Amino acid sequence: MNDFRSPAIAGLARQLERGPVRLRLRQLMGIEFVLSVVETGKAYPADFVWHALTGYRPSAAHAQTGDGVLIEGEVLVGDLVTLAEKLSEDSNIAASHWTTPIYSIAELAERFDVSTKTIFRWRRRGLVGWKFRYPDRRARLAFPEPCVRRFVAQHTELVQRGSGFSQLSKDERQHIIVRARCLREEGYQTVNAAARVLARETGRAVETIRLILKAYDETRPGAGIFNRSAVKVAQDDRQLPIWEAYLDGASVPALAARFGQPVAWVYRIITQMRARELKGRTIEYVRHPDFASPDADERILNHPAALNPYRADLPAPRHIPADLPPYLQQLFRLPLLTKEGEAALFCKLNYLKYKADRLRQEADPETVTAAELDRIERLLEEAQRVKNQITQANLRLVVSIAKRHMAAGLDFFELISDGNMSLMRAVDKFDFGRGFKFSTYASWAVMRNYARMVPERRHHLDRYQTGRDELLENVAEPPRDEHDDEQVVALRGAIERMLDTLDQRERRILRQRYGLDDRGQTQTLEQIGRRLGVSKERVRQLESRAIHKLRHDFAEEVQKLLGI
Repeated sequence: MNDFRSPAIAGLARQLERGPVRLRLRQLMGIEFVLSVVETGKAYPADFVWHALTGYRPSAAHAQTGDGVLIEGEVLVGDLVTLAEKLSEDSNIAASHWTTPIYSIAELAERFDVSTKTIFRWRRRGLVGWKFRYPDRRARLAFPEPCVRRFVAQHTELVQRGSGFSQLSKDERQHIIVRARCLREEGYQTVNAAARVLARETGRAVETIRLILKAYDETRPGAGIFNRSAVKVAQDDRQLPIWEAYLDGASVPALAARFGQPVAWVYRIITQMRARELKGRTIEYVRHPDFASPDADERILNHPAALNPYRADLPAPRHIPADLPPYLQQLFRLPLLTKEGEAALFCKLNYLKYKADRLRQEADPETVTAAELDRIERLLEEAQRVKNQITQANLRLVVSIAKRHMAAGLDFFELISDGNMSLMRAVDKFDFGRGFKFSTYASWAVMRNYARMVPERRHHLDRYQTGRDELLENVAEPPRDEHDDEQVVALRGAIERMLDTLDQRERRILRQRYGLDDRGQTQTLEQIGRRLGVSKERVRQLESRAIHKLRHDFAEEVQKLLGI
């Protein structure tokens, strides 16, 4: 590793980066311990550093670090600062979950009243910074409070000298602000131009002046010295309308004519807006150590199991019933995945997202090219295609679970639709590196969704929908004959009142079974079961239960009807 001056620390770093991530914090604390005892004028044995960071001295460690090798204190401090940054970046330490205060470079500079360049000089002297993961999923360098306290305790004179050199009185700061405002009115448009003039006049560093002016403007958005709304930003003002018109379908030549700009300028604006939109997007994927290997493209993207992931030992589907809905007919034709093919597809899916996310983070909206953005979008499109492969191969699983959760008042295909959404979320979250089958993880995800959704739907139906509302929504009452006599009208009215006491599924079964709708056509138990997504035996049970309810609740009225 060229980042380390000591070969012994470079070998130690290779060993630690290959180790488990759960030990990273312990290793970072070990680095702090070593830095607290190291003095720049002395040399220290490599196995002492190994023992402080890992807790043991195995023979393999001697082979890597060199038994008896001494490391100069100055070299050791610089290498340990670099090692701490590398280990913390792999740890994914969330800044929002860290219990002690952490400071960015600018915040630490403000705390000690020094420039950011001074902070970078202190890092070479042993000020340790860690890479923290912020809510936007980007890793940034920050300085934990314990690391800052340790450095200040060891270098009190250095810190005081740096603070004293850059310290300005309130009157001096106010003079700089007033003078900068005058320079702005004289035509100095930027902070840097004014800072150079003020540095010559006050004898202070340009960076010190620039930080004072920048901090003043940041506390007054749109009303500072160099960020006033009077400053022309016409190009930025035109970017959003151009981008919106482009998304609405306007061609680039038409946009160039509308805004009076060259075609190349419009292309550049569109490319920048594409990059900004892509930078603001979150690409979620599951990490795996194989992604960082040099031959990852060949081993993952061209893996034989990923190129042909389907099972070949399945018999051809038997006759598909013609009366099945088209969606269920399609499931008979979808092939299933082999165990190796499933693992290879998941690895390929997350690796494509990993590559796209790396390119997205590296892209600079101001300098990125359209070809680079096209490459990122092609990777995401290929990842979506692989995701569709996995999802389609597991659609039968959702149907089988939906059948077991079918309840009164619920539509079978709505259940399938909700289950498919849970399946797609499960594809994104599944950690393929653990070696488990995806079907187990997906089953729990779908059932967990049904356990929450089904009771909510039933509660909504029970509270807000009456039997008459369901009747008006789901069935069309047969037209009445103008010559119906009073007995037929009374019979129909009684049947409607009796059916209103049943739930939606029982009422639907009786209507279809005895021809009370669909223009009087009766249906078999098997036909009704296919529509409801249950077996014909289950339909027979529901039919018997509904008739038993009607006989028990309307015994007297049934007798009167039979006597008519």
